[in-house]
Formats: sequence, C-alpha cells, structure tokens
Amino acid sequence: MTIVVTSSGAERKFYVMSTICLNNMEVYAYHGVFEVEQKVGQWYTVNLEIDVDFSEAAINDDLKGTIDYSKLNEIIRKEMTVKSRLIEHVAHRIANCVLETFPNIEGGTLSIAKKNPPVQGEMESVEVVIEL
Repeated sequence: MTIVVTSSGAERKFYVMSTICLNNMEVYAYHGVFEVEQKVGQWYTVNLEIDVDFSEAAINDDLKGTIDYSKLNEIIRKEMTVKSRLIEHVAHRIANCVLETFPNIEGGTLSIAKKNPPVQGEMESVEVVIEL
C-alpha cells in the first residue's frame, strides 16, 4: 500500500502491483546432457517477469523504491556461466538467487529457451518456465 499526500494535504491510499520485464536476453552458454553442448555451447534466450510494488519509485523517481533491473541482468548472466546438464537446474538457480536477493518480489515468471537443441528434426527451441 502507498499513501500519497495530495497538494491539498489530504491522504490518498492506493495499491499498485506492477511488472518489470527483462525480454529476450541472449546468452551464450554451455549447458546440456551431451558432451558437445558443454564444449561448444549454444545460444539461449532468457525472459524474466517480476511482480513488484514500485509505486514509491513511480512517485519519487528513486531507484530505491523498485528493483534495479541491471542487478537482475547480472544475476541471470552470472548463473548462466555455471555449466549445468539441465536448463531446469539453471532456471531453478536463477529463480532462487533472484528471490533471495529481492525478497519484495511478489511473483513472476522465468523462462529459458535453448535455441536449436540437438534433437532429430528441426526445432527452433526448447523452453522451461518457472513461476516465481
């Protein structure tokens, strides 16, 4: 809840839940069950949406009242550098780190898509999605 004092001195209460989205982050990483995936690597697309009350930042134009999305970017890129066999594991690590770093996040969605996975036939990507 946010309380705003209007220019007349009256208090106005309102609730704001908003979403911050990091869209289509392209990351080259070395995840996979097959040895070649861990040696050669491949491209991944990461999307993160977080639900957070950033009304304080909207009112005061102050970064302290919201989530610094550059920090979210750092967390994602750092965790993507840790080799893993499964993108499910990578997604779990990212989600945990984001929620531990920013306990005021109310929810959200994280997705990681592996482009051109090594499967028979053509496939643009395979994706895992975690609800925060």
